[in-house]
Amino acid sequence: MPMNSLKDLIFRYCVLFGKRFSYREKIAFLRVISKELIQLGYYVDAKIAKLQLAKKKYENYYNAYIGDLDSADVIVCTYYDTGVNYFNLIKIFAFEQRFNKRRYFGGLIPVFMLLAIAISLNLFIFLPNIKASGIYSISGALAAIVTLSAFYIILKFKNGISNKKNFVCNTSSILVMLNTINKMNKYQKKRVAFVLYDGGCSNQYGLKMIEHYSDKLKKKKFIFLDSLGNSESLLFFKPKSFEFAAEHINFLDGKLETTLKKYLMITAGALNEYNQVQINNAHSRGDNILADSIIEKHSKSLHSLLTLLITPEKSKNLTDKVILDK
Repeated sequence: MPMNSLKDLIFRYCVLFGKRFSYREKIAFLRVISKELIQLGYYVDAKIAKLQLAKKKYENYYNAYIGDLDSADVIVCTYYDTGVNYFNLIKIFAFEQRFNKRRYFGGLIPVFMLLAIAISLNLFIFLPNIKASGIYSISGALAAIVTLSAFYIILKFKNGISNKKNFVCNTSSILVMLNTINKMNKYQKKRVAFVLYDGGCSNQYGLKMIEHYSDKLKKKKFIFLDSLGNSESLLFFKPKSFEFAAEHINFLDGKLETTLKKYLMITAGALNEYNQVQINNAHSRGDNILADSIIEKHSKSLHSLLTLLITPEKSKNLTDKVILDK
């Protein structure tokens, strides 16, 4: 795509539809991107699954399946939902999947602070005045307003305050996916499918939906993307059990908690001492910068890798010479 088109996509999916936390926001995003994908030659099948949280309480998850997954050789996946604002107090790493208590309670810090303020106002300001003036007084009315407001805030933000800025984590991967599709020819589009899955910022339920989509998927090759706008340098991971090699790519050891066997993982950044890749400013208002040049660069790399994966064996000696921009 031309650079001006990429800038339009960044504005559309990072700003206009950059928050995908509630079910309304997710559905609005999926409707808009489905139209985009249809124009690029793909049909989109959106599926819903219900996760039971309590006896009569369910949570909906929405996956978008792009193309014919059953006949594709390679399926590229990334999560599209956005998470809670941690106010840059907690570090986020690529391909994290396990529930983190520290992260969960970190997202609730603002709620706890507001609750503490409400309790303090009632105990030290309103109640002494109520004892002196009675409950039918200005202090009584203010105490009622503060208490009701506190309960409303707790109910509304019981899962944390949603983050509004999600340029890198993980809208950047979605934009790389779109830009890569635009570079593909008709043959490649038949051989490659895509999935935008839900729950990537929470319990990975969308990944479980992919695992149960079809028995045919167990033999497919998968590529998982995470926060590709984090850096100009790409990092490639794969489990030891998946025997795959490509010239000019150094695959690091990495794995996901999934029943899928053949998959690659791509992110951007630098490894720390624990072999993790930190996503800078993720889940904070600081995640508000994304260069279209990085999207274009990583799209070329992903397209080259896909070309290698779907090329017939007889022709692979030619495509092996493709150098992926890292």
